[in-house]
Amino acid sequence: MSFLDWVIVAAYVACAFGIGLAFARRAGKNTSEFFVAGRSLPWYVAGTSMVATTFSSDTPVFIAGMVREDGVYANWIWWSWIIGFLVTVFFFARLWRRTGAVTEIEFLSLRYDQSRAASGLRIFKAVFDGMFVNCVVVATVSLAMSKIIVVITGIGQDAIFHIPLLGDVTPVSLVLAGLGVAALIYTILSGLYGVVYTDLIQFVLAMIGSFVLAIIVFMDLDSQGGFVQTIQHSVDFDPGKLDPFPDFGWNLNTATFAILVTVGWWIHAPGTGYVVQRTLATRSEKDAVLALYWYAFCHFVLRTWPWVVVGIASLVYFPALADAEHAYPAMIKQFLPAGLKGVMVASLLAAFMSTLDTHMNWGASYLVNDIYRPFLARNKSANHYVRVARVCMLLIVVIATVITTMLTGILDTVKYLTIMVSGTAFALIARWYWWRINVWSEISSMISSMIIGNLLFLLLPDTSDQDFFAVRLLINVVACTGVCVLVTLATSRSGVTAQCRNFYRRMRIEGPGWQRVRRELGLGGQTGSLRNNLAACIASIIGMYALLLGAGYLLFGNSAGVTVCAILAVGAGWVVKATLPRVLAGEK
Repeated sequence: MSFLDWVIVAAYVACAFGIGLAFARRAGKNTSEFFVAGRSLPWYVAGTSMVATTFSSDTPVFIAGMVREDGVYANWIWWSWIIGFLVTVFFFARLWRRTGAVTEIEFLSLRYDQSRAASGLRIFKAVFDGMFVNCVVVATVSLAMSKIIVVITGIGQDAIFHIPLLGDVTPVSLVLAGLGVAALIYTILSGLYGVVYTDLIQFVLAMIGSFVLAIIVFMDLDSQGGFVQTIQHSVDFDPGKLDPFPDFGWNLNTATFAILVTVGWWIHAPGTGYVVQRTLATRSEKDAVLALYWYAFCHFVLRTWPWVVVGIASLVYFPALADAEHAYPAMIKQFLPAGLKGVMVASLLAAFMSTLDTHMNWGASYLVNDIYRPFLARNKSANHYVRVARVCMLLIVVIATVITTMLTGILDTVKYLTIMVSGTAFALIARWYWWRINVWSEISSMISSMIIGNLLFLLLPDTSDQDFFAVRLLINVVACTGVCVLVTLATSRSGVTAQCRNFYRRMRIEGPGWQRVRRELGLGGQTGSLRNNLAACIASIIGMYALLLGAGYLLFGNSAGVTVCAILAVGAGWVVKATLPRVLAGEK
C-alpha cells in the first residue's frame, strides 16, 4: 500500500462522513425517515444500494476461494437465488410496498389476528433476525475484512493486549474497530439515507476495482499462452473446475445442483431483510419492482465473472495457498499498481462499511419498531424512538464484535444460517397467497426448522470429500413444509377472520388462495394480471441465466455455449419487453 492508496481510502471515509452530516437533520425527524428514508428512494438508488450491500467484503473472498477449491459450478449455491429474487420482483415487490410497513416483521401485525402468539412471534423474530442473524453476518464480513487487511497491507497479527470476551487485540482488530466506529457514526447521524447514498459510491468503486483486477489478470494469463490454456496447465488442475455445471450422473454433485435449483431459492422468494427494507423505502410500487429487477441483474449477471476469473486464476499464481479465502486479497496485492490498489482496497473497505451500516440500521429497525415501540414504550416522541435506535446500533456492533472472535470460516457460517431458516420458506411464501396461513403456521415452521436443521448437522455431517449441505436443505424444507400444512389445516377451521378480511381489502392479492375471502366480501373477480407476471418472471429467469452463463462460455472460449445462450437471451428479452410494461402498469 502506497501513500496514494491510503489517500484514496481516506477520501472515501471522509466522503461517507460528509454524507452522514448532510442527511443528519432529515433522518432525525422520525423512524420513517430514519429506517425507510421517508419512502422517497427512486428505483435506481434503492436497487443499487441492495447491490452494494450484497457486495460485502466477504463476498469476493469466499466466492474466489470457493471457485478455487470446488470449481465454477460451486456458484450454484447462490446462482440458484436468481429464481427466488425474480419471483420476489414479480409476485412480492408490489405487495411489500403496498403494506406501508416500516419493517418486514411489522407485516405480522397486519396479516394475523392480535394475540399473545402473534406478539410472541413478532418479538422472537425481531430478536432472532435483528440481533442473532444480523450480528453473525456482521461478524462474517469482519472476518473477511481481517483476511484482506492482513494479506494486502501486511499488518501484523501479534497481540497488543488482551480483553476478556474479545480475546487478543491486534493491529488488524484496531483497524476493523476504526472502520466500524466510522460506519457507526455516519449511520447514527443519517439513518438509511446515509446507508443508501454511501452505497452509490461504494458500488462505483467496487465495480471499477473488481473489473480492473479481473481484466489485468485475464490479460496476463492470455499473454502466457491463453487464459484457459494457462489455467489448464496449472498444478493439479481438474478440468471440471471450468464447467459451470456439475458432471451429471448419479452422484452428490448432481443431487446438490438439482436441489438448489428446485428448492434452494425458496427462502429468498418472498424477500427478506435489507431487500425488503429497501423495497419499503421506494417511492412507489413501480419503483419497488424496478429496484429489485435492477438488483437481480447487477448482483448475478454483472458481478459474477470478475470474482470467478480472479479465483480460478489464483491456481496459477498461488498453487499452494493454505487458506483458499486468502486468494482474492493475494491477487490484489500481486497485480494492482499504486492508485488502482487504493481504489480496490477502498472499495473493499467501503463494502465492509456498507454491509455494517446496513445491518446496524436494519437490525435497529426491528428492535425499535417491533419490540420497543409496540410493547415497551408506546406513544413516545418521534425523536425518542430515533435516539433509542441509535443506542441499538451500538449494541449490535458490540455483540457482533464478540461473535467475530468465535468464527473461523465464512462459507460454513453462511450454510449453517441457510439451513436454520430454510424450513420457514413455505410459510413465508404461502402467507401472501393462501388465506388459511395463520400465526401458528409460521411458529410451527420456525420451530421445526431450527430443530430439524440442527439435528441434520448431527445425523448427516459433512465428510472430507462429501458436502451434504443441499441434502440437509431439501430434508428440512420438505419436512417443515409438511409440518406447516398440517398445522395450518388444523388451526384454521374457524373460517375467515376479521383481520384476514381487512388484510385482503388492503392488499387485493390475486390467485385462488383468496377466492373464499373474495366471495365472502362480495368483491369482483381477479384482473388476470398474474398471467403477465408469470410470463415476465419465467422469461426473466431464462434471460438472466442465459446472460450469466453466456458470459462464462465467452470467457472460456465455448462458442457453442455462447450461441445457445445468445438465442435464449434474445427470445427471453422479447417476452420481457412485451410483458414488463403491463406488469408495471398492473394491466391484464
